[in-house]
Amino acid sequence: MRCTVTTEWEKLLGGNLPPNPSRKTETVSYRIRAELKSSLEEEAARLGINPNALVSQIFSRHVSWGRYVGRLNFVPVSKDFLRFVFETLPKEDIGRIARSLGESQAHEELLFLFQQITPGTILMFIDLWASHFDAWDHKYQGGRHLFTIKHDVNLNFSFFTKEYVSTLLQTTLGTKVEFEAMSPNSVTFSFGSTLQNWRNEEIKPAPNKLNVNAVAQTFQQQKTV
Repeated sequence: MRCTVTTEWEKLLGGNLPPNPSRKTETVSYRIRAELKSSLEEEAARLGINPNALVSQIFSRHVSWGRYVGRLNFVPVSKDFLRFVFETLPKEDIGRIARSLGESQAHEELLFLFQQITPGTILMFIDLWASHFDAWDHKYQGGRHLFTIKHDVNLNFSFFTKEYVSTLLQTTLGTKVEFEAMSPNSVTFSFGSTLQNWRNEEIKPAPNKLNVNAVAQTFQQQKTV
């Protein structure tokens, strides 16, 4: 099977992406079983896209999220399960759990994935975390990172997200998060860039990790398939 694979994400991870690049693709060939080829063609027809686009989406999803799932031992659960859990938990318990995870577990996952905690790896972590929801958006405007996450669970889950993200950023970067909108289906929050403070302290991201300047200038919306 021949397919065109977008390499922009890998360049972003390597920190080699110039400002406002044109979207580049490369044509590559892979040998796969005949039944896999047939299944991909059937799925592409069902979605109304060509097989090349479907394969590129699958690769992009794996590179941006799927390859980390096994390493972090995540367990997939349904939205109905999440709705039931967050509907039955008292709000004070939700807040306590979210703050505990944001202060401890998130730090451990950051170090496990990136071996250090910097503004770049934190942005990468939030992008990875947000990318498994229905839809999400990350923009950089006026010196602030603006995230919108559509989770479609319930209001208590939005509250969990608020406490989790706020604690994560406060305990790592000392950054205050502002939540512009919070509904049963989505949350929108923003926080100021702390890159200048980190430059003053001469702290730099490790090689082959996310280039934060590139993220601030080029990051585009992505959705899980």
